[in-house]
Amino acid sequence: MRHAILILCTLLIFQALNAQESTDVTIRGEKSLKAHSGKMIQGQAGSFMVPENRNNPNSENIKIEFVRLKSANPNPGPPVFYLAGGPGSSSTWQARDEYYLESWLPFLEQGDVILVDQRGTGDGTNRVLYIWKDAIPENILADATVAQKHFKAIGEKALIDFKEKGVDLRGYTTTQNANDIDDLRKALGYDKISLVGFSYGTHLGQAYIRDYEKHVENAILIGVEGPNHTYKLPMAMDIQWHKIALMAKADSNVNKEVPDLVALYKKVAKKLKANPAEVQVNSPFQQPMKVKVSDYGLALMLRFDVGDASDIPVFPRLLYTIDQGDYSMLQWFVQKRIRGVFGVQAMSATMDAASGASENRKQLIKEQSKKSMFSNVANYSLGTYWPTIVDLGEAFRSPMISPTRTLFMSGTLDFNTPPYQAEEVRWGFSNSSHIIVTNAGHEQIMTHPKAIETMARFLKGEDVNDVALSHPTLRFIPVKGETGKLWHPSMGKRD
Repeated sequence: MRHAILILCTLLIFQALNAQESTDVTIRGEKSLKAHSGKMIQGQAGSFMVPENRNNPNSENIKIEFVRLKSANPNPGPPVFYLAGGPGSSSTWQARDEYYLESWLPFLEQGDVILVDQRGTGDGTNRVLYIWKDAIPENILADATVAQKHFKAIGEKALIDFKEKGVDLRGYTTTQNANDIDDLRKALGYDKISLVGFSYGTHLGQAYIRDYEKHVENAILIGVEGPNHTYKLPMAMDIQWHKIALMAKADSNVNKEVPDLVALYKKVAKKLKANPAEVQVNSPFQQPMKVKVSDYGLALMLRFDVGDASDIPVFPRLLYTIDQGDYSMLQWFVQKRIRGVFGVQAMSATMDAASGASENRKQLIKEQSKKSMFSNVANYSLGTYWPTIVDLGEAFRSPMISPTRTLFMSGTLDFNTPPYQAEEVRWGFSNSSHIIVTNAGHEQIMTHPKAIETMARFLKGEDVNDVALSHPTLRFIPVKGETGKLWHPSMGKRD
C-alpha cells in the first residue's frame, strides 16, 4: 500500500512539474496572406509568454510573437522553424512581405512554417533598446579612442535604464533563446521539427540541436557561425580584401585605373589618417550632423560590407573617389551606418558577449591583430563597451558532435561566416552536406535561383550532394566615366 501511495505521489509531482512548464499560446485568429505569385496562404499570428531569465524563479515574463504559415498538405511532415540572423533580427515581418512569403511556398508543400521573433526582437525590441539622445562626438569615426569612450558612456547609461525598467539581461543568451524555441514547439504540438537558420540563426540552431537533438528531423544552416565563432579573426578580413583585390585586378572595368586595390586602400587610409574627410549626414532624428572620417572610419565602413557581394563591386570606385578628394560616396556609406552610434540593442550585445570566445581564440585574435590592416575594427564593439553579463562557458563553445541530418550552406565571398567555419562545425556532424555558393556574399547565399529549390529537396529527404551553385562572376563598377548598367546606390539616383 505504501509503495502504491509513493508511486501515486510521484506521478502527481511529475504532473505538477509538467503543468508548471507548459507554455500558454495565444492565437489571435487566422488570416489569408497573399504571396507574390498571388497564391494564398493561411497564417495564424500568436504569442507566448516565457520567463525573461529562466534561472531566476522570480523572473518577469516577456511576450514573444510568432506566425504559423499553415501547410495545405493533408499529411504534413515536420514543420520548419525559421531562425533569423543578428542576433537582433525578427522574422514575423516576413508574413507581411509577399516576396518572402513566395520563398516559403516550396516548404509549405511539405509542412507548416513557423516564423518566430526571438526574445528581445520584434515587438519585444523596445524593452532592450536604449537610444542615446545627447550629442555625438564629431570625430567618432576619426578616433577609435573617442569611439570607445562614447560607446562606454552609452553602455553605462543603458545599464542604468534597463535596471530601472526591471529588465533582467542575464536571460538574454542563446541557450535561453533555444529554450524558447522548444517551448513553442511543445505548445504547438509538434514532436519533430526542422530548423532553417541564417547567420546568427545557425548559432542558435546548433544550441538547439545540442540541447534538443531528439526533436530535430533536419537542419539547414546558412552562413554558419559555430559555437566558438562569435569573435571574428582579424586576418579573415585581410584575406577577404586581398581576394577582392585579385578579382578587381582581373576585371578590365577597373584594372587600368586601379591595378592594385590593396595599395590604393593603404594610400587612401594614409591620407585620411593625416587629414580626415568631413561629411554631413542626418541623424536618426533627421537632424544634420558633421562627421569626420579617418582611416579608422574607412576601415569600419568596409568591415560592415566587405562580405556583401552587392557592395563589393563599388569598393574600387569608393576608394578612387576618396583619393580624388570626392567624399560623396563615402558620405553614403556613413549615412547607412550612422544609426549604430546612437544606442545599443542589448539583446544583440548581451547574447554575443555571452557566447564569447575561448581563451585560445582570444589569443589567436590578439596575435593576428599585430599584423592585420583591420585589427581595430574586426570585432567592432565586442568587449569594448558592453560587459559580459553572463558567460555561457567552455561547454557551450565546445565542438559539437551530432547525427542530425544537416545541410550547411556558405558563400565564397562571405567574410562574416566564411566557408571554413561551416567545415569546422561539420567535422562533428556525421550525416551532413555542404554546398558552397560561388561568388555569394553573406546575403547572397539564399538568393541563388536554385537555393530554395535545393533546400526544399533536402527537407524532403533527397540527396543534394551533387548540387553546385554559382552566381555570375562579379563585375566591378568603373571608377570613372560611364558605367552602363552597372550601378550602386552610393552613386546617387539612376538617370
